[in-house]
Amino acid sequence: MSAQEPFDPLSRFAGIERLVSKIYFRFSHLFLQHPELRDFWWEMAREEEQHACILFACKALIENYDDETLDPTISREKAEELEDRLMSFLARGTRSLATEEAFRMALEIESSEIDAIYSKLLQLGGPHVAKTMENLGVPASVQRQKLKSALRRFCSSPELLQAAESL
Repeated sequence: MSAQEPFDPLSRFAGIERLVSKIYFRFSHLFLQHPELRDFWWEMAREEEQHACILFACKALIENYDDETLDPTISREKAEELEDRLMSFLARGTRSLATEEAFRMALEIESSEIDAIYSKLLQLGGPHVAKTMENLGVPASVQRQKLKSALRRFCSSPELLQAAESL
């Protein structure tokens, strides 16, 4: 049995943000025939990729910090759980994916712990680093508002519309 490599939360969750980005990029390609939907998903994917880059930048900034303390909710197990769920979404992104199913997946992603963990990871560098990093990216609250707006525009499912209101 080999020793498990150390858990690097910033790199691991940057990878998770990239998985979300891949899912949204896939959605943009699935809806090429519908320019408004395609552009919406492309923008969402780009913002998630930006989050990954911000986490990598944060990692570089705090590389030599000795006093970082990690929130216990940010664990290898939580990362694996989120990765598994995202990989299942990525696997389902086939040509037959309906608009409402794409939004259902996005709602599940955007209501998961990913955004809360992202915010906690930015705090590892202290309040000044966190504020700088937050200002670089699109806040999760803005992304959720975009998702709600798009959902109202492109979906008619009462279940999805109600779920969007609880974001």
